Amino acid sequence: MPMDKVEEIAKYHELAKDAGNRLRAYILSVSSGATGVFFLALTKSDGSELGATDKWLLSVALVSFVATVGLCLYELRVDAKRFFALTQELNKPESEQSWEQNKQYKLKRYWLIHGSYVTLAVAILATSIYLVRAIFSI
Repeated sequence: MPMDKVEEIAKYHELAKDAGNRLRAYILSVSSGATGVFFLALTKSDGSELGATDKWLLSVALVSFVATVGLCLYELRVDAKRFFALTQELNKPESEQSWEQNKQYKLKRYWLIHGSYVTLAVAILATSIYLVRAIFSI
């Protein structure tokens, strides 16, 4: 096997490893940010009950944060599978290589990434609205 091909395979394996490492960063960032807000919401010091709007905002934020984590997890899994599939194709003779699976993974990953942006934006917006309401009700 030519050295260039070996280096390219090693590069894709490194990218797959990096995708797995980024997974932890996504989960920790989103989860820790969300935890603080929900802790604050559920341990209000004045003892008053949450209103219907606040419950709705917190529910939307929680579901959106969870959806964001789910989409990020799935996106990174797709990314790792894509890099593994690339290495498998590169191990084949050029005449037998097919890049169709890679195209499918790339398209799926594109939509998952952009979906996670939307869910994260919704979560942040709902959380921000809740916090502004909480600040003005103090």
